[in-house]
Amino acid sequence: VARACAVARDSPGLSVCPSALTDAVPTSCCLSYHQRPIPRGLISSLYFTSSSCSQPGVIVVTKKKKQVCVDPRESWVQERLKHFQTPQN
Repeated sequence: VARACAVARDSPGLSVCPSALTDAVPTSCCLSYHQRPIPRGLISSLYFTSSSCSQPGVIVVTKKKKQVCVDPRESWVQERLKHFQTPQN
């Protein structure tokens, strides 16, 4: 099945593809990873890419609404995921 993917204009390394597994609902996938750690204070949220993507990824959404793909295996990414999954008091 051929899929047309669009590279997100303001988010290098991020593509949006309709997925056959999700009834043609657009799915964000990482084509490449941002290499440097992103400071926790600049992050608004994080989420995992779809399991239908060719490689694993976490998308970091910054407070300026920029989306950045990062490698979920990196220790700094795992630390940010733990921080954002912990309920804030």
